[in-house]
Amino acid sequence: MGLKIIYGPAGSGKSQYIYDQINKNKEKNKIYIITPEQFSFTAEQKLMENKKSIINAEVITFNRLAYRVINEIGGIINTNLSKSGKAMIIYSILQNNKKDLYFLNKSNENIDLCTRIITELKKHDISIEDLENEKEKIENKYLKSKLNDIILIYKKFEEKIINKYLDETDLLTILAKNIDKINLLKNAEIYIDEFSGFTEQEYLTIKKVIKIAKNITITFCINNLEFNTDPNTDIFFENKKTLKKIINLNEEKNKIEFINLNKIKRFKNEELFFIEKYLYNKKIKKYEKNINNIEIFLAKNEYSEIENIAKKIKKIIKEKNIRYKDISIITKNIEKYSNLAKAIFNKYEIPIFIDEKRDLNQNIIIQYVLSILEIFIKNYSYESIFNYLKTEFIEIEENDIFKLEKYCIKYGIKNNKFKKDFIYGINEKNKEEINNLNEIRKKIIEPLIKLKNQIDEEKNIKNIIKQIY
Repeated sequence: MGLKIIYGPAGSGKSQYIYDQINKNKEKNKIYIITPEQFSFTAEQKLMENKKSIINAEVITFNRLAYRVINEIGGIINTNLSKSGKAMIIYSILQNNKKDLYFLNKSNENIDLCTRIITELKKHDISIEDLENEKEKIENKYLKSKLNDIILIYKKFEEKIINKYLDETDLLTILAKNIDKINLLKNAEIYIDEFSGFTEQEYLTIKKVIKIAKNITITFCINNLEFNTDPNTDIFFENKKTLKKIINLNEEKNKIEFINLNKIKRFKNEELFFIEKYLYNKKIKKYEKNINNIEIFLAKNEYSEIENIAKKIKKIIKEKNIRYKDISIITKNIEKYSNLAKAIFNKYEIPIFIDEKRDLNQNIIIQYVLSILEIFIKNYSYESIFNYLKTEFIEIEENDIFKLEKYCIKYGIKNNKFKKDFIYGINEKNKEEINNLNEIRKKIIEPLIKLKNQIDEEKNIKNIIKQIY
């Protein structure tokens, strides 16, 4: 059983070292490469490039490993609890325990806050008993009240899910407790790559893996093994703290092998290499050579900044044999720049893909479904009816919607008045027009009333979703 630490700064080839070692492996031991979820696809691609290593090696995450272990020790018998399911349970707890809660109520912010608190407590292996023990030591009455709220919600949450649901956050706790009870990783070669830190659950898992695996190799992005450094001046301080914890997990310290990769391989030009080396260095050093690969543009505003980029891209495409998809723009503030980039790039006829999260409410079908629910919640209010009509899913001419809206505003048609025939302002001249508005009203209201009646027959989540579908 051996522990190997590969360390070096960014771009020193730590991941590549792993894949080279896997390629050289002539033994038939099973190989697992453990990466964070967001790096698993990249790791699989790298593995696919080396056809020799693909037979014995497999990329896996801690979560996927947990599912494997659970299946081996008896299978998943409880329903997996999603984030929305978790939120619903917490909403119910906040609703039913109003009198006992001092600070927290059932607002959206508090549901999100409670979800995050429970997740963090579980990730760091903090139990209800640990919280109760800490509570006894606290003198500040406000802090004590807040802790009381957290303990109550945490306790009620655990009572709700026990033997019914499997909380995803509990997966790694189950993994840590049972990894040594099965043969999955016994005598296997384990590589842990791309992590900057670990949760308490992951530390407990690694501690057991060190004992049962044939070899375990972990990569760390650090420049040296000097642990007594200042967090304000050492950008690798947190990573070094993580490494120190890993070293302390290993009970056979004499078997640790350290491999230092100090040669930077990633950067294709000297300027980037110089920046990586000296940007966070305490000693300021000037780059003496001519700068050919880095350019700074001082823009008056965001518009001129993006326009300058668009001009540069057009010039690069003309002069060099590259495609638009080979160019990336990186920004820390994508919300600020995305709409501006779309407009300016469109003007310069540059295709653009923006990797951004989109609000689900922007989807027209979601707006349509929510507008139906809003009609029922607000009892056929004027605003909810016309929000529904303006989603354009109803086969009614736009001009007819405007006529209907004008009539409803004039005669104050809202709520139950939508369910009855229009009789206001009717005379011989406009009788036909109001009859036509009544036909439109029926076309809108009758399917909604029918749906509402179907939902009211059995008021539970399953029936509501079924009827809306």
